[in-house]
Amino acid sequence: MDKTGDISQSTSSAPGRKGIWWAMLVLSLAGLLVSVVLAYIHFKANTQAGFHSFCGRGSTFNCDSVARSPYSVLLGVPTALWGIFGYLLAVVVTVWGLRTRRTVLTAACGLHLFVAFAALSAVLGAISAFRLHALCILCAATYGINLLLLVLVLVQAAGVGFPQVGAAPWHLLRESPGKTLAVFLLLGAMALGLVALVPPYWRRGTSPGRKAFALEGLSRGEAPGGGHWIGAREPVVTITEFSDYECPFCRQAHAQLRNIVAQFPDRVRLIHRHFPLDQACNRSIERPFHQTACRAALIAECAGRAGRFWEANDYLFDASGFLDTQSDEKIAADLKLDPAALDRCMKGEGAAAVKNDVEVGIALKLEGTPSFLVDGQVYRGNLPAAVLEPLRARPDAGK
Repeated sequence: MDKTGDISQSTSSAPGRKGIWWAMLVLSLAGLLVSVVLAYIHFKANTQAGFHSFCGRGSTFNCDSVARSPYSVLLGVPTALWGIFGYLLAVVVTVWGLRTRRTVLTAACGLHLFVAFAALSAVLGAISAFRLHALCILCAATYGINLLLLVLVLVQAAGVGFPQVGAAPWHLLRESPGKTLAVFLLLGAMALGLVALVPPYWRRGTSPGRKAFALEGLSRGEAPGGGHWIGAREPVVTITEFSDYECPFCRQAHAQLRNIVAQFPDRVRLIHRHFPLDQACNRSIERPFHQTACRAALIAECAGRAGRFWEANDYLFDASGFLDTQSDEKIAADLKLDPAALDRCMKGEGAAAVKNDVEVGIALKLEGTPSFLVDGQVYRGNLPAAVLEPLRARPDAGK
């Protein structure tokens, strides 16, 4: 008698067992659908400034802020795409469970898969609760789906016997080592293909580097009401940006605006003002969000006191992804600043200047960054093309 067949096969076809597999298939398809929606939200949230999903408008419950966090990407692939991959695999396993009589083996595969799902859900849920302080409702839906899948597969495994289920993978490896290895190699190749083929769209639009923006020859100064300006002394268009060094779309706007200044240095003036989405210095922010943004704004403001605001501006947008790992002393050295003077300024006049910018932003009822003020009109996310049209008009037009 083939003992392996005894372990990995079962002639049981009880309707109750089929019902459990059907339930797991429905849950897997539901998880697949939710993951597709999450992948769409992740793409839009990281490529379209001002995007708001149907579950991204609250403060605590916000899918969009979670999608823009660095924890939304795992091994270079959006977590939502890993979800699609995992739920497709779950669909294959559950369909196999419905069609085969090898219930011990399918229960073993399902058990290992859904234990991994539940463990990942626990980790991501903890990150949302304790690190991001924001909850994605759709993500929470997948956590619930994964928990139900785990409960159902445990019921299935209990019905056919936990000892047999635990031993099934080892018996299969001894019985068909070639086929088992081929399956794992195929899954590994598919995962590597996902890593290789998915473009890092969440990094697009970031500043190409502080050395890419020439500062020589550009006029600069401090605006009377606050903020630092660069560009034209007698501007045709003045753009005031309210920005956050930790905001990915602010990095995108930074690159676009600096290119506009470089193109029209005698016709446009860019004024930078701080509106960090960080409760440490912004009273309109009710929960921890961009937790290095206030510190970055203070550093920039104090660099401005030493005549190096725009050098610091470029540097801080470049460093936004790892600013929390850099000490003030290291940043001061990079920016050629006196560390002691920087420290004093950050506790004094720098903090006052940042607070002034924040209060102006609150008075303008800003809801996010980047936001722009042109001729008294506030624009959020993007500047309309019509705002920049005067820059392209000939200086002597209308004379």
